[in-house]
Amino acid sequence: MYRHLKLSASPSIRTLLMISLQYYIRTMTDQNPPLDQQWEEFADALQSSDSDQVNGVIDDIKDMDLNERMVLFNTHFDDLVAIYREHDDGYVRQAVVRVTEQLVPGIPAVVALDAGEPSLDANVDEVRTQTDTLCGFLLETMTDDDGRVRQSAIRALQDVFRTYDSLEDEETIQALAQELERMAADASGKKREHLLEVKEHATHTLQSSLGRIVRDFQTEHDEFL
Repeated sequence: MYRHLKLSASPSIRTLLMISLQYYIRTMTDQNPPLDQQWEEFADALQSSDSDQVNGVIDDIKDMDLNERMVLFNTHFDDLVAIYREHDDGYVRQAVVRVTEQLVPGIPAVVALDAGEPSLDANVDEVRTQTDTLCGFLLETMTDDDGRVRQSAIRALQDVFRTYDSLEDEETIQALAQELERMAADASGKKREHLLEVKEHATHTLQSSLGRIVRDFQTEHDEFL
């Protein structure tokens, strides 16, 4: 079981377990996407420790459509994790975090689905699966010894929280806030500080969600107030 998710009897077990499982058991595609050559170029750039090359990869991903990004993530997530775990260079590990985040469309995919965008091949379950998988990876990177890696993970997790919020999944955000607090209790120094920081981001997302619910309720029932 995923080593950072020490589950105990609580209402959060189901949501945290789902994230843990999605981290290891991802939706596999039977396609052989025409992106393999581009992936090889991306992998070389990620391991170059060259900021211009890494930024170039991120720019290329931003230029892809949502389907291409999601296929590339499904096909090469394991490769990204392998690069992360095999490299002693903190900049390479940070680059992996940044690129992995970019491959998961998150909110843009949810918006496209809500709008009934016919060009998007994915469904809500696939978006959630990718978000869960990314989230599990980011929890691991929050324990990295390099502060640069953790800072990139913090920024990425904020987008993950927003994606869960757009999916109206406050339960998962609450479970993550609790898990991050538990992880912080086992950490010290800057790691603890960063874990508590991202936990506060999760809490803030929950508070924003509650405020939106109240506003929507007031708007809907304004005639009765």
